[in-house]
Amino acid sequence: MKRVSEEPKISLQEAEKHYEQSGENYIIDSGESHLAYYRDKYPKHYQMLLNNV
Repeated sequence: MKRVSEEPKISLQEAEKHYEQSGENYIIDSGESHLAYYRDKYPKHYQMLLNNV
């Protein structure tokens, strides 16, 4: 797994909105959850959400 070394340049609200909208494009074709998919596909947005939970 890659580490996100730089600070995301997005707001928490932007990250939350992006996460919600990305669910529309997420197709369940395995046992992978949307959160795991999001973590791998959008690490900077995921890191922002993780840092603020």
